[in-house]
This record gives sequence, C-alpha cells and structure tokens, in this order.
Amino acid sequence: MMQLALCSISALDRPLEAAAELAAGAGLDALEITARPPHWEPEAGPAAARALAQGVRNAGVEIVAYGSYLGRYDRNEPHHARREVATAAALGTSLLRVWAEPLGADPDDLEPTLRWLTEACDAAASEGMTVVVERHAGSFADTEERIASLFERVDRPNLALNYQVLDGLPQDQIPAQADDCRALIGRARYFHLKNYVAPEDGQPLRPGGSLEDGALDYGAILGAAIRAGYDGPLALEFLSWEPISTEEKVARDVAYLRSLLAQPTA
Repeated sequence: MMQLALCSISALDRPLEAAAELAAGAGLDALEITARPPHWEPEAGPAAARALAQGVRNAGVEIVAYGSYLGRYDRNEPHHARREVATAAALGTSLLRVWAEPLGADPDDLEPTLRWLTEACDAAASEGMTVVVERHAGSFADTEERIASLFERVDRPNLALNYQVLDGLPQDQIPAQADDCRALIGRARYFHLKNYVAPEDGQPLRPGGSLEDGALDYGAILGAAIRAGYDGPLALEFLSWEPISTEEKVARDVAYLRSLLAQPTA
C-alpha cells in the first residue's frame, strides 16, 4: 500500500502539529515538513527538530519527507547541505527534498550545484537517506534530457527524483503528461500531487485546481506511474483555491486519490 501524505506547505495557516492533525483527520499516513515559518526554521537545530517530530507523531502521522529549500534562497553551499541532512535525520525521515537550480551567471553551469548536491548525497548516505530533487522548469531537473544529465554527473545511488508535473505548463501539453510521467517515474522515489486551472485565454496553466476537477487528468498520470512500477509515497502538495475550508479541500482530494488507487487499472 502506497504511503499517502500531505505537504505542510498547504497548511501554513496553522502550527505544524495542527497540520499533522489535519493530515491524520483526513486519514493520511504522513506529513512532509516544509522549511517555512511557522512550521520550521532551518537554523533551529537538531534538538528542536527532534521535539517537532515527536509532536507530529503524537498527532498520529509519520514524517514522509523534509521539504528543505536546499539549493534555493542562497542555501547552496556544502555546509548548508550538511545542516539539512542533520535536520532530516533528527526529524526521522528518509527523504530530503532539494532543488537543483542554476547558480551564478551561467544557467548551464552545473558545477556550483554539483558541489552542494554531491555533499548532500554523501552526508545523507551515512544516514540511510535519499536526496530527492524536486522537478521544476528552468532547473537542472526539468526535461528528461536534463534530468538524465544531472543524475549522470552526480553519480550517487541515493539521488532520486521528486516527480511532479511541471508548473506553468502550456495547455497543449496537458494530454502528454501521462507519457511524461511514464518516462521519468523510474527515477522517482517521491511524488507531489497538485492540479491546475486552464485560463480561458489559452495562457499556461495556473495553480488552484482541485485534484479531481483541475486541468490535469490524474487518473491517467497516476495510472501511468503505477503501471511503470512506482510504489513510493504520494503527497498532496497544493490545494485548490476554492472558497471552502482547508479541511474540506484535503478530504475531497484524499477521497478522489483513494478512488483512483482502488481502480483495477491503477
């Protein structure tokens, strides 16, 4: 059975323990802890992380991943990598989520990113941890070719992909997303779920759709992932922008997700 989770970024309107209670109340298994206030300050240290983790588990869910911003916001040096691995270890999770954005003036220069990313992988290996690179347009983890090149250069067995559909997707690419998932999911150990709205003027997708009624067909996307052998965690990252409570949004997305996983073709 796949582990189903909620990313705490969708509940920044409440303390982390309340976000964990939200996930538990929706019948989810786990929470991804996001490195944003009020949920976590990266400088808080391992002791604070251990106390935070206990509060989450007391609420009835596990910690599926630490959603760090390693690789963003000037957190892109080897010492940042070691700090974030130590935090993830203190939280008791086996997945450290990172970004692989270009640094400096040359958007094709991978070397600065390799310095901290290889350090993160090596430090994580000693903790039995996997580093998952979140997929984003404009990063070294966007297209199939760039992802393959990144993994070849890092050359660490504990590097994996955090698969998700690219943000800002042109509307004519919507039908291709099941094939996109099928092509990339073999590298993934983590999967973010979020849906979008298709503007009437034909502009690229924008955030705000529910998992069921948004522009993307998650029945096709998840079916492709599962048939390709993916059995890792599925985490609801962002919710719809509809004027209903967060509790209602989560409950509705969880119900739809469970209905997809119950289908024989999934």
